[in-house]
Amino acid sequence: MKTRRPNDKYYRNKADDLFMSQFRGKPCEVCGSVKATVGHHNVSKARSKALRYDKMNITVLCQAHHTMGNDICAHSSNAMAVNRYFNWMLDNDSMKYQWLIKNEKTQRKYSYKQALENLLVGREAWE
Repeated sequence: MKTRRPNDKYYRNKADDLFMSQFRGKPCEVCGSVKATVGHHNVSKARSKALRYDKMNITVLCQAHHTMGNDICAHSSNAMAVNRYFNWMLDNDSMKYQWLIKNEKTQRKYSYKQALENLLVGREAWE
């Protein structure tokens, strides 16, 4: 059996799958659609690994509001759509918006293996 290091991709992928599963099929927070919804990381995983598994960093979005829209869209190539997304968040969930501004540079102090173990322990709370 292969010995895995605590920050191995294996643990990251397992933790990601477990964490994101709690958001699939939930209503889009912008329009209410439940078709093809996902949890969107407001502060990207690349910018803050510490917020990767923090629910306050997640907004449930449908495809149109996540990647495929030009009105309000978190990952649009249209900068105005992205700005409208953050304006929508400020207007509709100002507490989350302020939390993100305050915490976007938080540093992670644990491995992906520990993150997976923490998620497995806390799983009953969101199932």
